[in-house]
Amino acid sequence: MSVHMTARERVLLQALLANEQGLTLQELADVASVSVRTIQRDLPSLAKVAANHQLSLHRGHFLVLEGASTYKLALKEKLQTINVGDFTSDERVGLLLALLLDANEPVKLFALAKELNVTPATVGSDLTKAAEWLEQFGIKLIRKRGYGIAVKGTETNIRQAMSAILSENLTEEAFYEAVYSGQMQNEVASRLLHFVDLETIRLVQSTIQRVKEKHFDDMADQSFIALVVHATLAIERIKQGEQIRMDAGQLEALHQEDSLPVAQELAEALAQTFQITIPEAEIGYLVMHLRGARIGHIQGEPFEQSNAELAGRLKQFIAGMEQDLSVSLAEPSLFQGLLAHLKPALYRVRQGMKIHNPLLEKVKADYAALFAVTAKQASEAFAPLKLPEEEIGFLTLHFGAALERRKRSVSLSALVVCSSGIGSAKMLASRIRQEFPEISSITNASLFDLDKYDPASFDLFISTVKVETNNRQALRVSPMLTADEASLIKANIDELLNEQTITAAPPIRTNVEEKRSFADIKRMASFIDSFLQSVRLVAVDELLAGIRTCCEILEEQGALSEAKQVYEALLARERLGGIGIPGTGLALFHTRLNEIRRPVFVFLDLKTEAQVASMADGNESIKRAILMLAPEPLAEQELAFMSFVSILLIGSDDETALFYQGREHEITQFLEQKCREFMISYINEGVDQS
Repeated sequence: MSVHMTARERVLLQALLANEQGLTLQELADVASVSVRTIQRDLPSLAKVAANHQLSLHRGHFLVLEGASTYKLALKEKLQTINVGDFTSDERVGLLLALLLDANEPVKLFALAKELNVTPATVGSDLTKAAEWLEQFGIKLIRKRGYGIAVKGTETNIRQAMSAILSENLTEEAFYEAVYSGQMQNEVASRLLHFVDLETIRLVQSTIQRVKEKHFDDMADQSFIALVVHATLAIERIKQGEQIRMDAGQLEALHQEDSLPVAQELAEALAQTFQITIPEAEIGYLVMHLRGARIGHIQGEPFEQSNAELAGRLKQFIAGMEQDLSVSLAEPSLFQGLLAHLKPALYRVRQGMKIHNPLLEKVKADYAALFAVTAKQASEAFAPLKLPEEEIGFLTLHFGAALERRKRSVSLSALVVCSSGIGSAKMLASRIRQEFPEISSITNASLFDLDKYDPASFDLFISTVKVETNNRQALRVSPMLTADEASLIKANIDELLNEQTITAAPPIRTNVEEKRSFADIKRMASFIDSFLQSVRLVAVDELLAGIRTCCEILEEQGALSEAKQVYEALLARERLGGIGIPGTGLALFHTRLNEIRRPVFVFLDLKTEAQVASMADGNESIKRAILMLAPEPLAEQELAFMSFVSILLIGSDDETALFYQGREHEITQFLEQKCREFMISYINEGVDQS
């Protein structure tokens, strides 16, 4: 039997499904932006829809949807695909914005009303909301009688707004359906995707995928989709003759970014695919997307100028969380996970790039106390930078995962597909370990990297999106793993235990070997020994002259092949960003070049204090400068070691004081001890250190 459903009823049912413990009438009213009385009038129809799906609506202080998890999952899927009688207000505004941003000329009010199947008065109300939304992108909504309705803004702002609309409404699942099946069950996403050519999306996706596999294979699905959306919009607008602009100074700064060669390769590949010319400014925006995406490990960028400052702020952040939560969070995986996440995330915030977090409302509802503590400590640790709620949500997931790991026990093998990035993937993995001691091995995979794994070799196949591969359908769960979803997994485990013997360990493909070969250990030891042999404390009269002289001496000693090029690279790095480590009296000059033959770590003791740009705001008064040089290219573990050393510079107060005023033999002795600890961990653990 088919039951007609309004948009509000759909929203209310989705809210009840997302909150297992139930919601009050007022909470439901807040969700739907209506009165409690309206919700009371909707209850009979909600109960009818629930009954039609073998569920019941329990009415008490809380309204709760009761029934088997399989029926709840079936209703959840139907709500995502059903063609309802009308759109919600937010959905209409999204479609309205897309129509206006895509139009090349003013659009009449009655035409918009007809397109959205509502009255002109309703469109008028939606236009007020649309105008407020556009303001955040610096775009004005123009409404004139006899003229029509249009938007006015720069090409850059219009492009950002279009990308934001698509990102907010296009889930990983909808994108996957569009690219691989050419079908779109979600009506809102389907209509939004009609504003760009589906074949263009497919070509862009396949082109970027080829470059992704070479350079940034670990990019989160959401970041990958955002990059595809950005590139697709860019190509569509270039074809229409629209030109994007970028400030010359900003473009020059982006030319110093490590991701520039990858952006250029990507632009060239797209240009060949579509037989177009991609302007330099477009490449600049590709650099911003690559830099702002969650790409690679922190070890790949040990010399990024904000690395030392960020690590210091991160230690303050974690210490504040420990104090407020009254727990110890001293685990390397939390620090490294946050460091890897925050570097690109803070870049996106500073650049004004939109951060989309589809889990935000769920995180705020289920982890309200942890979210509040995270927001408080983040505001103190990263001041004056203000992090948006979306970013606070991701940080909350990292700490939630760390808290879950404190309680976990392990035992079966599971392949878990999670599309929301590092934090939510760890959260889901931790929730699974907590709920099921039978599961001993969990392998996280991206939706777009499933071809690298054989689900048949795992005991369980779990995914946050609907996916089927090799005739095996994944158990679908949310990143938070609700009680009903846990019951579904438990039922599958029970069935599995009854039917077959569990495999002891699945074949897991990984880039990090569990045990180091003797050759690896020998190479790492040789690199560290070369680094320690380079440690010197040299007295100089003046900063820049001292650096030049030091480079010349290093060339004579065979550490450098071209002193002039290394010196110029160090000065270029200084111009690109601050080098003064806040509150330490130290400056870090660093670079990685082909002209550097072996690692170098030299301290320059200045006769008088010098002023340099700080890694934070303003200037830093320094008494010592540190030259940290490394060859290019470096192996992954050598990069990890250099990152490890850079973080030592902002350790405890005693350690910082040692680097600021210690003697050469004292510094060398300290570094030898730290290098010994690194090497022992490298041999024993077989994991990356930094």
